[in-house]
Amino acid sequence: MAKQENKAKISIELDLDHPTGNFWIDNGLVYLVNQFGKGVFGSEEILNHLVGKLLQETGNKGEYYDEVTGEVKEYDKVNWVYPTNYFIKSVDSPPKVKIKIEGKEREFPTSPPRPTLKFELTKSQNYCHFCGEKSRVAKIKMWMFPFVVTQDKFSNFYSQGKGDIFLCPRCALAGLAGYLTWLWIAQGKTVHFFLFYSNLKELQVFHKEVIEPSQISGGKGGNVKLPFYGPYLHETTIALLLKLFNYVEGQEEEDQISPEGRDLLARLLGAEEVVPAAPLTLYAVSGVVGQAFDMKSFQEFSRLHLLYRLYKAWKEKLVKAPNPHQTVVNIFRQFQVREGNQYNTLWREKVCWAVLEFTDPFPHIESFLFEGRAKEKSPSPLVWGTEEVFQYYAKEVLSVDENLLKILRGFGYSLGTKAEEKKDMGLLYALRNAKNVEEFLKILNDIQFRLEITIPEKLLELGQGERIAGTPWLRVKTLLSIFAMNSYLRASSGNKKEGGEEYEQSAE
Repeated sequence: MAKQENKAKISIELDLDHPTGNFWIDNGLVYLVNQFGKGVFGSEEILNHLVGKLLQETGNKGEYYDEVTGEVKEYDKVNWVYPTNYFIKSVDSPPKVKIKIEGKEREFPTSPPRPTLKFELTKSQNYCHFCGEKSRVAKIKMWMFPFVVTQDKFSNFYSQGKGDIFLCPRCALAGLAGYLTWLWIAQGKTVHFFLFYSNLKELQVFHKEVIEPSQISGGKGGNVKLPFYGPYLHETTIALLLKLFNYVEGQEEEDQISPEGRDLLARLLGAEEVVPAAPLTLYAVSGVVGQAFDMKSFQEFSRLHLLYRLYKAWKEKLVKAPNPHQTVVNIFRQFQVREGNQYNTLWREKVCWAVLEFTDPFPHIESFLFEGRAKEKSPSPLVWGTEEVFQYYAKEVLSVDENLLKILRGFGYSLGTKAEEKKDMGLLYALRNAKNVEEFLKILNDIQFRLEITIPEKLLELGQGERIAGTPWLRVKTLLSIFAMNSYLRASSGNKKEGGEEYEQSAE
């Protein structure tokens, strides 16, 4: 709440009892309470603190003319911290004077330029679009609030905004503080931003015990260390969540997450409850930096507790591995192919998108194997554990019959091994390219005679709606193609054991 004592001084009341429902402002509000505590504070005190946190020395030097001493002096240039400088464009332009030095006239500022921010409040009172408080307000485009968009693009971002959008002093300062709460990672000119959201009192502890220990400083690559990342939003989101999930068991020791932080995270992710009392939501924003930030994607992930349960089940499936968590990381990281000096991670993005949306990742895994991995000079099979992880996903998320999965995996192993013995990869491509169920069954018949292997009867039992054991024929074909090609690549690499060597092929 804002208390307007007079025109020159505005006081802000900080507490956690009045959430706005806006993830950005509420994260900033939590930051302010963690920094200042609860109570009433002067807006200038808060503003000066935030500006100090958001400015940094650039490492470059400048010159100014000291009118008191009559000398030209050096100063350290400062600017808004990266990538905040793509959102905050405020600059300082002190008066300049022209001075002759060695016969040449030069122009210097009369003091070291130092960017700052000032409130520009309306004279009349209006209702804040975020908290509903009536006070003198700042127009959102006159303030440093991120991700301002037009009504026809990402209209869900500001559902209340029609024409001008107003911020009361408290929400304006909390919005500025939001820049100090995000986790971000950069890949070239693409930058991804992440903010978590929950009950404000839970979020307060989450900031102290999880976010702050995770943040690193310095550089333009990001303020969080991830096991992998790329130019796409969903692949980077999966990497962040895997890191977060590993916190629950205290495995990310380098970030020094406290036991309290792990307990809170376990509670927010529903480690023991059916549905968390205050579920954790992740907001992810991706865009390109140039003169400013151009937002390309805005996503909300609200089923993190379900993803965490999948993660726990995957680790149980991989219990034989020395480090089950790292094996899960390697499984997702592997969906990339080298192109020149870079990696194409589009397949990884598509697989991660499907998992985050609880939809079908198998067409993308199939595409990766046949169009990417199999065409490499020395193609390797999928990372050990991939089949276990995605077989479980197919059963639990896509409701594929467990016995059918066992049949597909076993037959796929035989098919791939036999095809490799006869050097007949073309047969696998024919299977993969089947356009309808009749063509699929015809290719199975060809396989039976050309490779002299028996087709499981279950795969020939076509039910209503072109389903096999209750599963659409196309998904059956896709799964079989994946198992078969992976078996082929495994055999061609010299390992004919089903499942591969237990810990082989760590993805780089």
